[in-house]
Amino acid sequence: MKNLTLIIFVLLFAQITTFSQPCLPEGITFSTQEEIDNFQTNHPNCTEIEGDVEINGDDITNLDGLNVLNSIGGYLYIRYNSDLASLSGLSNLVSVDGDIEIISNDSLTNLLGLENLLSIGGNLELSNSWLTNVGLTDLTGLDNLDSIGGYLHIWGCLQGLSGMNSLTSLGGLRIANSGLTNLVGLENITSIEGSIDLGWQNGYYGFSLTSFTGLNNLTYIGGCLSLYSGPLNDFSGLENLTSIGQYFEIAGCYDLTSLSGLYSLSSIGGAF
Repeated sequence: MKNLTLIIFVLLFAQITTFSQPCLPEGITFSTQEEIDNFQTNHPNCTEIEGDVEINGDDITNLDGLNVLNSIGGYLYIRYNSDLASLSGLSNLVSVDGDIEIISNDSLTNLLGLENLLSIGGNLELSNSWLTNVGLTDLTGLDNLDSIGGYLHIWGCLQGLSGMNSLTSLGGLRIANSGLTNLVGLENITSIEGSIDLGWQNGYYGFSLTSFTGLNNLTYIGGCLSLYSGPLNDFSGLENLTSIGQYFEIAGCYDLTSLSGLYSLSSIGGAF
């Protein structure tokens, strides 16, 4: 009986390892739709890519061939795919240990397909360089994302942060040249270990926030609070902020007439 039990265990273990295993420690780049379509044939049983993944191709229209992936050990770059309209092929992806960059995908209007993504170890960068990705207006699809270890970096896209309601941990926030007028969607964030930088990106200034509404439960910023050229009148939304670990910097915010909203701020590590 013991031998039979051992045989059954070995067979079950072999079956599990056959259907799920890490692969590609050196990473992989997809530059054509054919490469994505053939992924499961070329890399059978590959569900956990240990290295980096880059998706960058003019003829890529879908990611369905990647629907077996549940984790990526490096970064995930989805960039300059003009005909990619959906991320539904990533529906089983649970974690990415590095950065995720979603940049200049002209046909992409939402992030549906990432509903099972729980954690990002690095930054989440969303960008539409030269206004080529105007369709991406919010973060619908990230509804179960719990943590971003690095920065949420938004450059030149988005009108709202709906879809981030499950986020409880955020390393930092950078926003420039975006249509965001508030931060509704970040209500579960109570502390940020890094900085909040608004309005600066590669030499360009400007942000559209008119309030910090959405960060109403934020109590601590470990880094800096830096504001460059935006239409803020006051600091409404930051009523519970008590501490800024480094400096507090304001430049070019000519509509700012009041520090109202900073009622609880009692500690600034650097210069005001």
